[in-house]
Amino acid sequence: MTATPSTADLFDESRKSESIFENQWGGDDLHVGIYRNQKLRPQEASRLTTDRMLKLLPRIKRSTRILVLQSGFGTTARYIAREHNCKVDCLNDDASQNTYNETQIEAEELTKKMTVTQGNVDYMPYAPETFDFVIAQDSFATTSEKRQMFRAIHRVMKPEGRLIFSAIMRGDDVTPEQEAKLSHLPTEELITREEYESDARRGFFQSIYGLNLSKHLSTHYQKLTDILRDNQEDLAAKLSKRFVAQKLKTCLQISELAEEGSLRWGILMFQKSNG
Repeated sequence: MTATPSTADLFDESRKSESIFENQWGGDDLHVGIYRNQKLRPQEASRLTTDRMLKLLPRIKRSTRILVLQSGFGTTARYIAREHNCKVDCLNDDASQNTYNETQIEAEELTKKMTVTQGNVDYMPYAPETFDFVIAQDSFATTSEKRQMFRAIHRVMKPEGRLIFSAIMRGDDVTPEQEAKLSHLPTEELITREEYESDARRGFFQSIYGLNLSKHLSTHYQKLTDILRDNQEDLAAKLSKRFVAQKLKTCLQISELAEEGSLRWGILMFQKSNG
């Protein structure tokens, strides 16, 4: 029987992850990047993903209200607030990441534009019809209650509001051997694009756009694998051999599964419908 990690263990792991992302990736983004060329670093490619998502949305105005779900270290949220001069709310369940984000918000003088809230998609402490746009980046695999998640998002969005997210998804044809590998990934549930669209419809959303970017998934995790290998000894001394080895194993597995086609990645956009 696998032991459940304690709160202290989870906090410690978050701090270790923060060290890896900030000091080794070259930034604090947690999502997959778009690689226009192979020379891009993960930080640069991740920013291109954010830019691509924002360009797909209707014009962001100063009066626009945006919610970033599972906002992580807050890089995307701060970038939106800074570049578009609008109100951005962060909802995230990791206390360490939220503390880091709040520190950066103050340092970048964004306190009048941004709010950080501890929570998750199962309970969003916002009034109905608050947000014009809701954004998430590769975070929906952490919940198995996706239909309820879509309905919770629907509640806090304004009429005809847009939900846009990037997602790591299951391939359509997965072999039993690949299924066994997928089951060992640190995710709650991986579903296909078709299943996302079906759950979104049941959550009262209409699908309006989908972009298959699967070719970038293997590239991204191979780059993370290479960075970890190149810095493995130094990271193990600062963090722990076990932690670094597990991160390395996960990155390598995702890269291989993406190459095989059993993992896919893309951007999906939906519009709130009446319901």
